[in-house]
Amino acid sequence: MDTSDLVIQYSEVDFAGAIRALLPAGEYWQEANNQELTSLIIGMGAEFKTINDEVQLALLTDFSQQLFGWKLSDYQALLIRSGGNGVVTDDSAEPNLIFVSLDNNVRCEKAWFEFERVRLPHTQIEWIYNASLNPYTQVANARHVRNLHKHEVSS
Repeated sequence: MDTSDLVIQYSEVDFAGAIRALLPAGEYWQEANNQELTSLIIGMGAEFKTINDEVQLALLTDFSQQLFGWKLSDYQALLIRSGGNGVVTDDSAEPNLIFVSLDNNVRCEKAWFEFERVRLPHTQIEWIYNASLNPYTQVANARHVRNLHKHEVSS
């Protein structure tokens, strides 16, 4: 099937024109005297063109099982590749929070830096450092002897 008939080509100028049409009337919104506004509209037109092209590509491409973004299994694999041991989980009540629970007495700074490198800005990662502690208590018998000394001075 030829999909070229389905794709409507818009240019950056088309998007910039649409943005201009949405601007309210008024002296501030006139581009002739406002170079910053002109630059903003041109930049937004370029960005909307990029987004439009990416959406069209995504709709016309068969990704078959590939999802956008990172899955928990991707974070788990990154943790293991970085030399860490533990479990990566999440909670449906907090969709933008990922929990990384490391094994007992394990720290992995490399994994932390790798997670920060690929983490999306709206995603928070909570690191759980588990520690095992073996407390030792020494019990000893002690005897306290108190000596009372009485000194007299005579002259």
